[in-house]
Amino acid sequence: MEMKSVFAKVLAKVKPGAEEIARETAFAESIVERIMKMPGRHSRAELVGSFARQTHLRGDKDLDIFVIFPQSVGREDFEAEGLRIGKAVFGKNDWVEAYSEHPYIRGGISGFEVEIVPSYDIAEGQGIVSSVDRSPLHNRFLKGKLSERQKDGVRLLRQFLKGIGCYGADIKAGSVPGYVTELLILKYGSFEEFLKHSAEWRDIEVIDLARHLDENSAIKKFGHHFIVVDPIDKNRNVAAALSKNQYCRIMAASRAFLEKPSEKFFFPKKTKPWGVERLRKKLSEIEVVALRLPYPKKALPDVVYGQAKRFGKKTANRIEMHDFRIYRNTEWSDEKKQIIIVFELENLRIQKTKIHFGPPVTNHSDSKKFLDENKGITAGPRIVEGRWVVEKKREFSDARGLLKKACADGAKNEKAPLKAGLKKAEIESEERLVKTFRKNAGFAEFLTEWLEGKEKFL
Repeated sequence: MEMKSVFAKVLAKVKPGAEEIARETAFAESIVERIMKMPGRHSRAELVGSFARQTHLRGDKDLDIFVIFPQSVGREDFEAEGLRIGKAVFGKNDWVEAYSEHPYIRGGISGFEVEIVPSYDIAEGQGIVSSVDRSPLHNRFLKGKLSERQKDGVRLLRQFLKGIGCYGADIKAGSVPGYVTELLILKYGSFEEFLKHSAEWRDIEVIDLARHLDENSAIKKFGHHFIVVDPIDKNRNVAAALSKNQYCRIMAASRAFLEKPSEKFFFPKKTKPWGVERLRKKLSEIEVVALRLPYPKKALPDVVYGQAKRFGKKTANRIEMHDFRIYRNTEWSDEKKQIIIVFELENLRIQKTKIHFGPPVTNHSDSKKFLDENKGITAGPRIVEGRWVVEKKREFSDARGLLKKACADGAKNEKAPLKAGLKKAEIESEERLVKTFRKNAGFAEFLTEWLEGKEKFL
């Protein structure tokens, strides 16, 4: 299919119509007006984000409304006032108190997902007071810079990244935030040019629209494979969340699309979970072990997932240090009741003893030291090809025992909220894993996709 034809068909599906935009605009403006009429120490309210810049996708119902305070307002009053105004906006609608660097209110109103976020009023070049203070400046930087054609380019890029699983600012996604998609289209000019350039990205790529830093300085400062220097803050890489795998995935998908354009890159087929018998057959062919943890109460998904990801990686490294070979590991959660961390190994069990090679027999002093240090061993010392050799008992010969130990240590040393879950962590039997697969559609889709191990765009 011709590339331009694909773009046109995708845009027809993802670009909001005039009626939808008018309805959303009226709703957002009504909330801003309500906040402006409320008594308090705030100076104004402002709609920010993709909707404010008209780069959002059809059906997106996320509205980010910032309540902006003068810097003269102290931190305690700033937080209290922000929460008071947020709760007043939601009234009887469902809301929760979320947390970034400071608390804010988010929830649902009339089918929209609304966030009411307090921030300080800062000018460009001024140091930020709270981490969210940059968002209104991002708005001002981008407004008027993107042409209508480029706004469509942002929409195509966002849907492309969604389709290949590389879109999102949360830790779970490890991907490209919405703000970065706008900067990328500003940099390259169009979605087509983005594809051509991303297909040729190097090991380290630097984008600095404001020319804050030269390339070498940026690489030294941020030490990341993909550096997009924030135009309004030279000390921030706004692409820092993008993992190396996701970075390479974007490259590979861009090459594949240029070679053979298709709508499947934007709208991949939904993974159809395997049947139970196929799952059992697959599990009989490989070595998989999993941990199940109860989901911490009243914990933010992004925090929990970040901790689970780090614990999974740390545990995988620990397993390898004990001579097991890890093929891969991953994490899943329903964000309500459970977290499951899955490991695929070459073997679940290894030899109970380990051969340990010492110095050459001809090295007199090291030989004496080695023999003195290796008493009470399983077998040896013996001489093999001129070197001393002993056999020692391994601390762990079954990966499951090592996982139990990792959980016990984590229950003591990890931070809340994951720490509480690790105290009740259990090693999943294959039968229980199959049971969860059968009962939980989300887990079934996740595990099927992971076991298939194939990129969505291929």
